[in-house]
Amino acid sequence: MLRLSTIRQHYKQGFKSVVELVEELEQQIEALTLSQQSPSHIVHLQQTIAAQQYEIQSLRETVENKSRQIFEIHQLNHRLQMRIRELESILLHPDSPETKKDSHNSSLPPSLDPPWSKPKRTRSLRKQSGLKVGGQIGHPGSTLRQIADPDLVIFHQVKVCQHCHYSLIPVESIKFHKRQIFEIENGRLTVIEHRVEVKRCRACQKITKALFPANLKAPAQYGSTVFSRIVYLNLYQLLPVARTAESMQDLFNCPISWATVQRAARFCSDKLIRSEQRIKAAIRDSLVAGVDETGIRINGENNWVHLTRTDSLTHLAAHSKRGKTAMDEIGILNQFKGTLVRDGWFSYNWYQQCQHSLCNAHLLRDLTFIEEAYPEQQKWTADFASLLLEIKEAVETARANFQPQLEGALQTNFLFRYDAILVKAEKSIRGSPTEKRYSLNAQSLLKRLTKNKTDILRFMFDFSVPFDNNGSERDLRMIKLQQKISGCFRTFEGVKAFCRIRSYLSSVRKQGRGLLVAIESALRSKPISLTN
Repeated sequence: MLRLSTIRQHYKQGFKSVVELVEELEQQIEALTLSQQSPSHIVHLQQTIAAQQYEIQSLRETVENKSRQIFEIHQLNHRLQMRIRELESILLHPDSPETKKDSHNSSLPPSLDPPWSKPKRTRSLRKQSGLKVGGQIGHPGSTLRQIADPDLVIFHQVKVCQHCHYSLIPVESIKFHKRQIFEIENGRLTVIEHRVEVKRCRACQKITKALFPANLKAPAQYGSTVFSRIVYLNLYQLLPVARTAESMQDLFNCPISWATVQRAARFCSDKLIRSEQRIKAAIRDSLVAGVDETGIRINGENNWVHLTRTDSLTHLAAHSKRGKTAMDEIGILNQFKGTLVRDGWFSYNWYQQCQHSLCNAHLLRDLTFIEEAYPEQQKWTADFASLLLEIKEAVETARANFQPQLEGALQTNFLFRYDAILVKAEKSIRGSPTEKRYSLNAQSLLKRLTKNKTDILRFMFDFSVPFDNNGSERDLRMIKLQQKISGCFRTFEGVKAFCRIRSYLSSVRKQGRGLLVAIESALRSKPISLTN
């Protein structure tokens, strides 16, 4: 009987050897048939041949799969080699044309441009038309006009002559002046017409005209309900200007121009100057405040947005600088005396009149990096991360049980374990045969953990201090989203208006107030109080 090992031996010798084996078996079968062997023996041989043929087919499929995998590996290897050559070329030749590629002259995305070297877009692929900026001659325009059939007419009567104070109630009007305001009521655009009487006094024969409401300045204008929807869609939901105009048309049958969208933002911002000042004052007087900053593009230049926030208030401010100069001019941190929740940006160290609490989410990410980059350091990075999370859980449990602080013995245990892990970390780093590799990474992290122990564990001693600074990052996220949508801001005034309105709206949302009501109140020069 032919063994499986024999078949494998022929298979290793190649396809030709397998074919010769099969032919030999066929000859043996034919010889047995001619020699009139027993039928049972012939059936057995046929079954053996069938099993061997099945085994051969399986081996063929295995070979095909392996060949396909080898081909894919070769392709991947080729791509990696090309990439390595490209990177080596950049390192060896830093002045080569490849190193000058960025998002403005190649297909690289803007996200790959570092903040300090983002190119200013001073040249466009569009050709100049030679026309003046703005609407061209013959352009129909989109000025808001009065309509002939308003939904509501309100009359304003003249009762007394403004010159001689003679009663004008029985005197008939000689004419009317009218102004219309477009408002959104019950989900539709409504036009309200105000008509004021004009009368001639019978005593002094002089003309007296009734007064329009103080908010009516033009023959036809949009009201606060229209502007509030524009501001909500454009600056809270972050719809671009064109899509905001489309949404107003689709939702309320209210056609508006792009200029109206921008004017609504400026108008709302002007109404919120005092509200912004109150928010800044309230944050300065708070016990705990979070801070953060992020880069932003204004007319192709790098600028910064600085955030200061509490659980109920948000303040955003744009500045051309990132460090202490900008923070002093904003005027919050230099007068703040509570606890500052922050990341590792060194400019915050200037403000020593307040306590500091470092963000532990940043610290956990740094520990993860050391663990992944240098696996031999895992024995202390994992312990430290576990300790921080254990302290966080203990604080949350104590706060849920209405305890003012952790028990003294538990605090002592956590502090002892903190110091013990630092000792272990120092031995691990110094005992490593590749100590120099850690001089800028693990050694720097160890120094930070040792020096800033109190600031790292501030949340353990004071339950009003959060574990991390994620709240500040959430408040800043909309700035980055707006920049991704629009690419950049065109003017610094536009950024200031955006930051002022977003500060107000973010504070309103944190306090659970209605956004549309808050915006309408602000447009009527009566923004809701956020600092009581």
